Amino acid sequence: MKILSVLTSSTSVPAALDGAELAAAALPGACVEALEVVVDPAHMMASSEEISIQQLRELREGNAEQRARATREAFDSWNAQRGTKAAPVAWRAVTGAETDSVIKEAGADIALIVMAHDANMDATDALHAAIFSTRRPVLLIPTGWRPGARPLFSHIAVGLTDDDTMRRAIIAAEPWLRAAARISAISIQDRGDDGADPASMWPLPAITPDFVTVPSSHETIAARLVQEADRLNADLLVVGAYGHLEFIEWLFGGVTRDLLKVADLPLLLAH
Repeated sequence: MKILSVLTSSTSVPAALDGAELAAAALPGACVEALEVVVDPAHMMASSEEISIQQLRELREGNAEQRARATREAFDSWNAQRGTKAAPVAWRAVTGAETDSVIKEAGADIALIVMAHDANMDATDALHAAIFSTRRPVLLIPTGWRPGARPLFSHIAVGLTDDDTMRRAIIAAEPWLRAAARISAISIQDRGDDGADPASMWPLPAITPDFVTVPSSHETIAARLVQEADRLNADLLVVGAYGHLEFIEWLFGGVTRDLLKVADLPLLLAH
């Protein structure tokens, strides 16, 4: 069983790899593989528009060779600081389109895809492919995040809604929920709302979380979830990703899109 850490910039390498190691702590026998996709317009089968966009990147990010070299140097630097007793992390580099490469590399032995939340084209393409096309849960790490002394994700918050996408996300997160010392299932409810009992929304009878009900406010559901997770000092927030079609969320807004904007802690996403 593997955890695939997709590296999408040299600056976010430590966050992506730290997150993958923490996730691996909950999966006995799991190993981490670092994947760099070298997106080189000179070796792409793509439309002329896509190739032109990739060529324009070079003005601010450097060419494909320079980006690949910087990412490998960041990986080597991170690896050198881990000590001789740390479990080895494999390195793999492939050349191709980000989307196709992530889908191809997310084979049957991949339990989780880990990425940092970079604001670049490669990261956007990789996240889209990981969420919509791999059928794997995705651990998204804030770019500057570091785990500190955490040995694993010990306190996990869950954004609880009466929704099949959310239930699938909780089931996908089961290995990490089982390893956690504390689980807080957060539901956002309007004042006076007589909606579903939070316990009835929870799909894992063998795991009992602390149910936390938070009143809604003028802020978005995403902002309220993140604020409550931070208040509870959670290490990780589990959420369903894109319960509606991605295009609909992009056009009209949605919880997932808002979460990607405001989250300051790792997110475990499943579509």
